[in-house]
Amino acid sequence: MQPQSKPKRPVGVIVIAVIAAAGGLLSLFGAASAFSGNATGPTWLAIVVTIFGILGLTLGVGFYTGARWAWMGGIVIYIISILLGILEILYGGTVGGVGGVIRIVAGIIIPLYLTRTGLKNFFGKGPVPRSS
Repeated sequence: MQPQSKPKRPVGVIVIAVIAAAGGLLSLFGAASAFSGNATGPTWLAIVVTIFGILGLTLGVGFYTGARWAWMGGIVIYIISILLGILEILYGGTVGGVGGVIRIVAGIIIPLYLTRTGLKNFFGKGPVPRSS
């Protein structure tokens, strides 16, 4: 019996991997700007944004490789990021407002996309095939 090969990586997975990694980098740059005093906002928010930046980079790699943990991690982190987006709009000034809107939109679209059947199969979350 041959082991099953992993399904082909959907183009959408490459897109969300790039979005996650780019969002992670932008979050880290935004947090660094706040820590250096070049941006407004409370320090605690910059710390949270730093954590989400690291998670974004990690998710980008996980999405691209099709890691099982990335599927659920992506859903949870992007849903939580909706709240972070709202906080960025409220406390982050002009730059935080733009980033907050992007974070909210991604927090809605990416979890919805990840729940599609083909995507679940790519991440190993689909139905287990029965052997004859």
